[in-house]
Amino acid sequence: MDEALKRQSEELEQTLQKQLELLKQDSRVYIKVGGIALLGGLLAVGTTRLFSGSGKKTQAIKRSKGKQKKKFSILRNIRNRFFWMALDYGKSRLLEQLVAKASEENEQGK
Repeated sequence: MDEALKRQSEELEQTLQKQLELLKQDSRVYIKVGGIALLGGLLAVGTTRLFSGSGKKTQAIKRSKGKQKKKFSILRNIRNRFFWMALDYGKSRLLEQLVAKASEENEQGK
């Protein structure tokens, strides 16, 4: 009985190690994609600042826009709520796929 428990604990440790390795591999991919997205955003901001005119006319327009009050918009509120709901849904789907992938590899390993 003790041997069976030891064997089972060893198997559980091995599956945990495999799951951690899989998570590390997946996280590397997500870090690379996030880095590329961040770099693209920085490049976009840099190019817009580089090519935007800094003349008196654009500065006057910026000052006049800053003085205007922002009006309440119900569509903006709905859009923001929809964005956060979509983000939560995507996160839950991603976690489901990761768990399914880990369980598949766990079953293949046995």
